[in-house]
Amino acid sequence: MEILFIRHAKAIEREEWIGADLLRPLSEDGIKKAKEFFAKLPKIYQIEVIISSKASRAIQTAELLKEVYPNVKYFETSSINPGATPLAYEQLIEKFRSYGHIALIGHQPDISYAVASLLGCEDLPIKIRKASVTHLSGEETFELHSMIYPKLLKGVG
Repeated sequence: MEILFIRHAKAIEREEWIGADLLRPLSEDGIKKAKEFFAKLPKIYQIEVIISSKASRAIQTAELLKEVYPNVKYFETSSINPGATPLAYEQLIEKFRSYGHIALIGHQPDISYAVASLLGCEDLPIKIRKASVTHLSGEETFELHSMIYPKLLKGVG
């Protein structure tokens, strides 16, 4: 099983947003950078299904990802909304185990804790950047294959 953990793209700052945090959208800069970065991903990764939290910024990130993976299945779940536990991510992975390539779009720090937990390194100081991709693979145990982020692929065609 191949799992891509994707942190949502850059959102409008909390201080600038009036309203519920779940409704806070992506910033224009976040959309632009994510589009450029995601356009390169099909050359690197396969995705069969995208699962997003129900936060607006995660859903918008999923929509941008779906533009370059038009034939994927798509689901939203509140189980990986901000504040999700590693167990919530593990249960979601188990639910979608029949797919070989999944992408989970979530939030910091939860997504980093989930990755560390799956790697069996809960004390490992992992910090997943905005709009980045962390690739794990495995069945019962998982290993880290890559961590890429927009700046890393800047200028790559």
